[in-house]
Amino acid sequence: MISSIEYMKNLIAGSRNVVCLTGRAATYGTGCELYREEFEYELEDRYGRSLEEMFSASYYNNRTKDFFQFYRDEVLKKRGTPNDVYYTLAQMERDGKLGGIITRSIFSLASVAGCQNVINLHGSIYDNRCPHCNRQYDISYLMDRQPVPWCEQCGAIVRPQIVLRGEMVDNIKITQAADVVSKADLLLIIGSNMNSYIVNSCIKYFTGSKVLLLNWAPHYADGKADCVCTGDIPSLIRQIYP
Repeated sequence: MISSIEYMKNLIAGSRNVVCLTGRAATYGTGCELYREEFEYELEDRYGRSLEEMFSASYYNNRTKDFFQFYRDEVLKKRGTPNDVYYTLAQMERDGKLGGIITRSIFSLASVAGCQNVINLHGSIYDNRCPHCNRQYDISYLMDRQPVPWCEQCGAIVRPQIVLRGEMVDNIKITQAADVVSKADLLLIIGSNMNSYIVNSCIKYFTGSKVLLLNWAPHYADGKADCVCTGDIPSLIRQIYP
């Protein structure tokens, strides 16, 4: 395993189709509280319930009013803004280097930063639809319609198109992700470790040359990557793609 900014920089410069997998650490410093490790404990103190319980399909179905209060206050109001990780990826895409981004994040930070080819495995907070008539609504509608956002057209509850705990990822998105990864000549993993769900789900489709990893701290599985750099992720990516 190699640990060299210059080595990564040269590999990306010589690549024709980089595909990026982003994990929760890529969002650090963006204001997305949901992925901050201490946030789970703070939620339990405020609500007396765990994040796992409140961010679940069961909680949505059985305590809908409480779910939307939590969702508005703790997810939508704290959705954050892109950092240099996402703006650099957008530049890579514009330069013709980046073939796609695959993420489990629901905050669509890459898209907000300007990326076009993004597969949101767990959906997006910006995608809200009526499950009956399929009418679409933006975030402001969910924020303004309290306690529950009812569809103006048919009266059903508007559903955020995100994967809650206890729900399955859309097979179409998994197929799309596999196809994108299979065409990559370089796999760039940002803010995740080599044993994470997203890496294990996607790397089996990778037939390219090298796997590069940028993460905030070392991990025992780092040896599975060809090159690893750890530290402040926005600073690292600015160095490998200035």
